[in-house]
Amino acid sequence: MTIVRIVNRHVDREMYDAINARVDIDRQHPLGLIMHGAAEVDGTMHVAQVWESEEYAQRYDEEQLKPALQAVGAPLDAEITLFELHHLVTP
Repeated sequence: MTIVRIVNRHVDREMYDAINARVDIDRQHPLGLIMHGAAEVDGTMHVAQVWESEEYAQRYDEEQLKPALQAVGAPLDAEITLFELHHLVTP
C-alpha cells in the first residue's frame, strides 16, 4: 500500500543539509521512494515522503538514513505521521 509520511526530527536546515549530503537522495534514489520534499517551519525541517510501501521506508531508514544520522550527530528519534494513500497522481 502506498504511503505518505511526514517526519520531524527537530533539526535545523544546516543539520538537514548535512544529513542530505550523506544520503545523497537527489542522485541515489532509494528503492520504493516516489517523492521526497522538505520545508522549514519555525526553524525546524519537516520532510514529506511518498513510498510504495511502509516496508521500503523502513528499509531506507535502517540501511541508509540511520548511518547518516549517526555520522552527523543527528537525533535518531523522530515524530512520524503516516497515512495510507487512497489516491495518488504522478503526472
